[in-house]
Amino acid sequence: MAYVALYRKYRSQNFEELMGQDAVTTTLRNAIATKRFGHAYLFYGARGCGKTSTARLFARALNCEKGPTPNPCGTCRFCVAIREGTCLDVVEMDAASETGIDDVREKVIENVQYAPTEARYKVYIIDEVHDLSAKAFDALLKTLEEPPAHVVFILATTEFHKVPITIRSRCQCFQFRRGSLQDLGTAIERVAKAEGFQIERDAVYQIARAAEGSWRDALSLLEQIMAYSEGTITAQTVQQAIGAVDFHTLAHVTQVLVTEDLGAVFSLAGELLEGGADARQLLASLQGHLRDLAVLAAGAKQAALQEMGEERVKWLEPQASLFSTNTLLEMMRVLAEAEQEVRFSNHHRWIIERAFATLHRLARESLSTASGPQSAPAEPVSTKEPAPSRSSLPPTSATATPVPKPTSLGTPQTPSEKTSPADESAEAPSSEPSPKTEASDPRFAEEISLEVIRRAWPTVVERFGKTSPAGKAFLEKGEVIDLQGHQVVLAFKDDFARERIHTKGRDLLIKKINEVLRTQGIQVVCIPSSEQTSLPTARAQSPSPSTLSLAPSLQPGAPRSPLEHTAPSAETPAQTPPAETSEVLATPPDPKPETDPFLAEVCKVFPVVEVKEEPLTRNGKQNPNATQGDQES
Repeated sequence: MAYVALYRKYRSQNFEELMGQDAVTTTLRNAIATKRFGHAYLFYGARGCGKTSTARLFARALNCEKGPTPNPCGTCRFCVAIREGTCLDVVEMDAASETGIDDVREKVIENVQYAPTEARYKVYIIDEVHDLSAKAFDALLKTLEEPPAHVVFILATTEFHKVPITIRSRCQCFQFRRGSLQDLGTAIERVAKAEGFQIERDAVYQIARAAEGSWRDALSLLEQIMAYSEGTITAQTVQQAIGAVDFHTLAHVTQVLVTEDLGAVFSLAGELLEGGADARQLLASLQGHLRDLAVLAAGAKQAALQEMGEERVKWLEPQASLFSTNTLLEMMRVLAEAEQEVRFSNHHRWIIERAFATLHRLARESLSTASGPQSAPAEPVSTKEPAPSRSSLPPTSATATPVPKPTSLGTPQTPSEKTSPADESAEAPSSEPSPKTEASDPRFAEEISLEVIRRAWPTVVERFGKTSPAGKAFLEKGEVIDLQGHQVVLAFKDDFARERIHTKGRDLLIKKINEVLRTQGIQVVCIPSSEQTSLPTARAQSPSPSTLSLAPSLQPGAPRSPLEHTAPSAETPAQTPPAETSEVLATPPDPKPETDPFLAEVCKVFPVVEVKEEPLTRNGKQNPNATQGDQES
């Protein structure tokens, strides 16, 4: 009998042997048991994960002499014929080589109407269905949607996204998952034992890792290694047969990367390549090793135990403690980029050496970051040092009404009266930190005037925008035009913006102005730009700006404390906002303007008619909105 490849010899013969696809097998078996199976299925997933094997098992379950049954016997003539590929009613079509509309018409469309020759159902298995042409898919649509009762379609593909949605919507779709390292290792050990070979646990892990989740690839690699070995498969055998890198070599590479000797890193890269290691296999294996370290560094020890085993985890834990998770992820990215470069370059040694040098730098930076705080711990700052008492300071030159922080509003402070930051934190705690940027600016030591407010206005708008980004757009449409005592007058050309600031943002604006200027009691009035003409006389009647309740450091010529807060003085209580804006801007009637000589000459040439506003009567009813001028017009 001719030799049969291991992946064909040990193909799953029933649903119980199909490992790693419990969701798929359970659904199909239940559908057969309840006679509720569909007419079209689409199996998709990575290579070698059991799509074609499941399709053949499903065909056997439908046509078994004891069926349809979820557990085909495997001994009847239909089961044997389907397993050997000689059943006339189970048609397998390779769409990778038969892609055209003529192939689909000849093999499927023209024959689907005929009844099965000997079996119960006629099953069409179309492998790599995504390779069919667009016309072939269109020709298959109608048959796939409404096939005869004796026909079942099973489509298989590795690229699900390339199958048209019109095909997918007519099928029941099942995703096949890659095999885990544990399941692959179990299958490798079972096959090796059945073939009479002894295999080490580390060798099993290397083969399973190299298979990348593919059951077929795992058995193909095992077959290659069995041909190289002499009855016993060791980790060294695997490394020499397929170019894989054993665990101890990877651990040694990782250990060298954390040393300070960069020359040893370059020497190790040369030794590995001269020893016959494949560059791509080396980079891929090292990525897998760093991935295992990242799993442990992230704290997922339970998952690592299930995947790698207790013995391997004990070996990895000391190395995982040397790196942070972010460092390991960055090192894996460097290796992935190097693996891409190796595919398109013949200078493999240069690429490996550059990648190892980069890994060495990342590893050293990670170690220095981790050991930095331990080698030079920061000394704790004492916060319990008693602050100097206010009573120990020299008395001020002027007498002030006692308040929480006694200051003189009219006399500048002497340098000896300057308040220290520790004193401020002890006597005047605040829920919000005082602004330090503006407090250190000399311009805020001047007397609060219109010019001072205008200079500080951009800062006010910026702070307002940090709290209310939407309101900042409205506030930028206003400008400071006057200071009337405690009232900052803002003029707006946009009535909507003025209304929004006046009703929604006025309290916040007042808070930010007093915060920037370090004052108490300043209020805000918002007016339309058309009312600016009445402001000069109104300002003449307004109190002097010097009556504002200023912080001591803002008094003319007084030194400032960086964090000083001042409560309103009893002599100058904080002003309350006016009830109506019109009262704040109330001004005496303007004096009669002088007659313009040019206007007088114009009036002599053109007669002027004076229009009086009187109620207009229309149809016996008085219209209060009309004037006499409207009636004359």
